[in-house]
Amino acid sequence: MRVIQKIADDFYFIERGWLNGNHFVFNGKNKVLIDTGYKKDLQHTLDLIRQTGLEPQEVELIISTHSHCDHIGGNRFIQELSGCEIGMHPIDRYFIETRNDWYTWWRYYDQEADFFTVTRSFADGDLVRLDGLELVVLHTPGHGSGQISLYCPQHKFLLAADAVWDGDFGVLTTRIEGNISPFLHQQSLEKLAALEISVIYPGHGSPLHDPKGAIDRCRRRLESFLEKPERLGRDQLKKIILYTLLAKDGFPEEGFFGYLQGTHWYHEVVDLYFGGRYRAVYEDVLEELLRKNLVRREQGRLVAALKA
Repeated sequence: MRVIQKIADDFYFIERGWLNGNHFVFNGKNKVLIDTGYKKDLQHTLDLIRQTGLEPQEVELIISTHSHCDHIGGNRFIQELSGCEIGMHPIDRYFIETRNDWYTWWRYYDQEADFFTVTRSFADGDLVRLDGLELVVLHTPGHGSGQISLYCPQHKFLLAADAVWDGDFGVLTTRIEGNISPFLHQQSLEKLAALEISVIYPGHGSPLHDPKGAIDRCRRRLESFLEKPERLGRDQLKKIILYTLLAKDGFPEEGFFGYLQGTHWYHEVVDLYFGGRYRAVYEDVLEELLRKNLVRREQGRLVAALKA
């Protein structure tokens, strides 16, 4: 796997893992960074940016595909370092400017991030010009109300954020995004399916060279969630448990259930989809994650077996 790939003149894709969203760097006359990862891995993020030839203090604009912690963790530091502008969809801009740490996941999911100053808005249909390269802004809500994807008609690549992964997508948090979120995500997938795409660069994971197949698998997965909503709830439990273990570098197994019980999100998900069976659901989901080797036990700790 190549961590850094050149995907157009002066334009680079940086692949991370599941704690940190992927990054994109444009190092031409314009100095632009798209998404900045999770806060605790900031130093590694800065090192990777430098490997494209761009020094973080030279960044002129950060584009945030959405306001979740794994995509905006470096925004404040890089803005203070460089004085750069930061742009995002008007919905996410509103919640950053009103300091809503629930909508942005920080308090709801007990994650780390800082607020920052948003100076630009990018709405559906806007154009981002990177020297001779043009990216079309596409509003793709579902995972996040203000999520955007970026499409390059010239080279036919799509920066999909968390709308499309390899047959999957970012967690649908109905408590924050509303019960409409799966239906908004359906519409977003339909919008993306109508594009002529040669490769998708997702918000997490490797480039997807079968765009139609990846989108179709996402659509089928979403249909299965709508057919049986408890599948959506179980997906949320698995993804956030894994993300929590990544963010905290593992957790003592003896105290992990108690920790989850003290969060906002765990009670709500189990109440909504599984009738308040907190312990039984926890044990069942953990057993699945262990069986699939997504979580492992190490000296009394639970550790996510995924790339951060």
